[in-house]
Formats: sequence, C-alpha cells, structure tokens
Amino acid sequence: MGILKGTLPALLTPYDMSGNINENEFIKYCEFGISKGLNGLFCNGSAGDSQALGIEEQVKIMKLTKEAAKNNIPVITGIASTVYQNTFTLTQKAYELGLDALLLAMPYYYKLSEDALFEYIKDLSSRVKLPLYIYNIPLFAPALSLKFIERVSKLDNIAGIKDSSGDALLLNHILDVVPSDFDVFVGREEFYAGALLIGAKGSMTSIGGVFPELMSEIYKSINEKNIDRALLIQKSLLKAIRFGMNIAFPMGFALLLKARGFEFANTSIHPLSHATKEELNTRFNEAKELVKTIEKETGIKL
Repeated sequence: MGILKGTLPALLTPYDMSGNINENEFIKYCEFGISKGLNGLFCNGSAGDSQALGIEEQVKIMKLTKEAAKNNIPVITGIASTVYQNTFTLTQKAYELGLDALLLAMPYYYKLSEDALFEYIKDLSSRVKLPLYIYNIPLFAPALSLKFIERVSKLDNIAGIKDSSGDALLLNHILDVVPSDFDVFVGREEFYAGALLIGAKGSMTSIGGVFPELMSEIYKSINEKNIDRALLIQKSLLKAIRFGMNIAFPMGFALLLKARGFEFANTSIHPLSHATKEELNTRFNEAKELVKTIEKETGIKL
C-alpha cells in the first residue's frame, strides 16, 4: 500500500521521578530524531512499555507523537492488548488523533490457533479506519509462520508487517510470498542494511531512536548504492545493540539515550531490582564511551 517507508524509531517512553510520562522530554526526543532524518515515528511499541501502560497513557503518547511530527512525517502506533475491546478503542483514538497507521502484535497469554488469529486480524482489519500492519515479535507474542503471513497479506486493509523475528531466512521468504505493494519492515537493527538489500521498505527499531542519524544514513547509503558505507555503519552499531539488549529491556537503550544527553534511564514504570539500578549507574560511562567510539568509526558527529 506504500503507507510507510524508511527509518522509524521504536520510541522509548521517558518518565519523571514520580513515574509519570515526561512529556517535554518525549517531544524533545522525537524532534531530535526527526531533525536527524527519521522518515516516521512509531509509538506504543514494546520499547515504549506499551503493555505496562493503560489506555489513557497510550493515548497521551499518541498525542505527543503526533504533536512532535507536526504532520511532516507519518505516525504509526502499536495497538496490542489481550483485551480485544481495548485494542479496538486504541484504533479509534488513533484515527481521531489523525495518526497514519496501526501496528498489531498478536494477543498473548491465551494460545490461539492460527485459524483463530486469522479471524482476529480479519475482523479487526474490517472495522478499523486506518491501514493495519501486523507485528511478528516472537520474543513477546506468538510467532507467525510464513504460511500465515502470506495468508494475512492478502486481506483488505493489511498494509504490511514488522518482522522482529531476527530470522533473515524468514524475512527473505516473506518478501518472496507477499504482494508487491505489501510493506515489509525489519524490527531487528542488526540486519537493517541486509534487509534493505533484499527488498524491505525500512525499519522500526529501538536503536533508530538512539542513533537516528546512523540508521537514517544506512537507508540513504543503500538507496545511493553505497553498500560499503551502509555496512560500515551497521557493523559499528552492533556493539551498541549488544549493550542495549544486555541490560533489562528497554533500560539499556534508555541508558544510551541518557549518554546522548536525554533524561532517560533514571526511572522506569517497572520496579527495578537493586542489581539493575547498580548496573545503570556503573555502566553509564561505558555508554558514553560507546557513543564516542561509534562517532569515531562512522565519521558522523553524534
């Protein structure tokens, strides 16, 4: 359908010391990413604590993201919930706020068959007023098979998929079996350059919000056929991705954002263990050094 393309961040959510959403810092974070070349914004995903936030807070995040975008770039929001009515309510709010698309992760906890999941998506897609993307994220929700993805891709109003399986073979096969106008996005930042080379439309990743200028440069470099440049940046980012994933998710990425000057990683909506708090304190200097190293390796000012 051609709704989205390029580099989008899976936005994290900053909190103040009382545990409320830090609205000013969230806007600042979004505007920074836009100024560094992002092609859209993705809010209310796993990295943004969506499944730990109530509907009111998720709607607030939608409003803030839309405000930051200023109608210059598209906004897609996650709508996942184990409660169908909550999912539908989020779709209505997104439409009322003027967002551009929706991203649906499969309902978790209750194990539904693929036939049941298909009917779930079919029913929702027929009721929503915005283009709907499906989300394959086996880390948190039921994994989707290639056969299932192919079947869903032919439904009306299903615009594309974000695949966070990390399976390059699956991604390649997805691109082979879905319609040509079906948008395929990669959700694992380790494979952005490779995904673009085999035909993906773009990415929606946590590191896209931490280093928007670098992920945007990968997209630009691939489009300009400068593959060596894209691969150099991709390789340099690997150390930051490992750092982000090795601390309680998504706090490692929040710590990298703090190292870039944002008010992240001080608090979380989740109770943090003493060990995690200590790690956030003791590894802050490591995060700052990582930023310096990546800047030196890529030649891009951070």
